[in-house]
Amino acid sequence: MPNIDNDTLLVSIQSVYQSIKRYESLLSSETLKDPENIEELLLSYDEALEVLKSCYGEQLELGANLPPLEAILYSE
Repeated sequence: MPNIDNDTLLVSIQSVYQSIKRYESLLSSETLKDPENIEELLLSYDEALEVLKSCYGEQLELGANLPPLEAILYSE
């Protein structure tokens, strides 16, 4: 995996998480015509978030000065 700086990692995690929330809302909408596509997208975003969270955890273990993951994802 290519190296990315911690700021990019932080923004990527936040962006993917927000996309998941947006697609979950769309999935629960009654006007949705093709839920299968949204479910596939959600699966891809969920997998990406898990990879990013793992990288984030590794950076924390290496001593990176990053906020706790919960603080950036669930602070809404």
